[in-house]
Amino acid sequence: MIERAPGIFEVKLYGTGGGVEEIRIFLIPGKPGERSLMVDTGFARTQCMDMLKEALAKLKIEVTDLDIFLTHKHTDHCGLASEFAAQGARLFMNPQEDRHGYDCLHMDKSGGYLRSQIRVLRAVGVTQELTPGIWEMFMEVNRRVAGDRGWYFEVRDFPYEPAAPGQIFSYGDYTFEAVLLKGHTYGQMGLYDREKRIVFSADQVIDGIVPIVATSYPDEHLLKGYFASLEYFKKEFHDCRIFPSHREELVRMRTTVERIVFSYMDKAGLIQSLLKHGRRPMTVRELACLAYGMNEVPKDEEDFIKLKMVMTKTFSCLEYLYDSDLAVRTSKNGILYWEE
Repeated sequence: MIERAPGIFEVKLYGTGGGVEEIRIFLIPGKPGERSLMVDTGFARTQCMDMLKEALAKLKIEVTDLDIFLTHKHTDHCGLASEFAAQGARLFMNPQEDRHGYDCLHMDKSGGYLRSQIRVLRAVGVTQELTPGIWEMFMEVNRRVAGDRGWYFEVRDFPYEPAAPGQIFSYGDYTFEAVLLKGHTYGQMGLYDREKRIVFSADQVIDGIVPIVATSYPDEHLLKGYFASLEYFKKEFHDCRIFPSHREELVRMRTTVERIVFSYMDKAGLIQSLLKHGRRPMTVRELACLAYGMNEVPKDEEDFIKLKMVMTKTFSCLEYLYDSDLAVRTSKNGILYWEE
């Protein structure tokens, strides 16, 4: 555990692969007799819970006196949310994170994901008839979840109190307001102390990483919203200490934001070129494999996880091109096809 700023402590947790290796959890002890704050919970691993319990004990924080601000509903950020809730912690999250029980990256076992999975997979071009090998990989995940063997991107149900942009969270010497950081997910939020110029930025801007704009639903304009959010980020937080959930404190914020925007614009340009030279309507899955050099059928689970990730990024780029009148989208039997 490291004290990153006066009264702000960081605990680094580690996963088991699956695309994300580590996450930083932040703790702010409350004043005597008051509640304390934890930002996110980390992976659903016994070792992670043990490390957090050890940190809480050192800071003399009881779980029953703990508030947990969940930045967004991905497993590395809320994997232990259900366990902390069961032990008496109070959880806060933007309810927009529950707008979908399933996309190609995330699944909420409590959110009726099976009802939407077939529709989502079909929309991106994954069906039992057209792509039986990939389809079977998704079905194996379903069997693991149904048999309670678990899956890396699965999120267990947990109760929480709705949080909204502008809501105030005061702990110790800090007064934070919740800020909407749309892009990585539809409802991701961070915390911002205007006076002390400190921001917990979740997965919005990370040095050396291009965050996934994680969507597989049409007409949510998520990449367009991400670009707008990044402009706000540069303007509002340019003089702040910025603590992302992954990697170190952000010190070259403007450069990092510009790199992320360039990366997405470059990939969108490549996908537009693929549409132009493809000379036929193509699915998200086909374009993802071409744009990211993926195998038509993943060779192993690691390859399968990568395909899930790049399909969401490809979908976001296609939606951006569509919003900019640079791509045409049609639907046939529930499958979305894209062309120039």
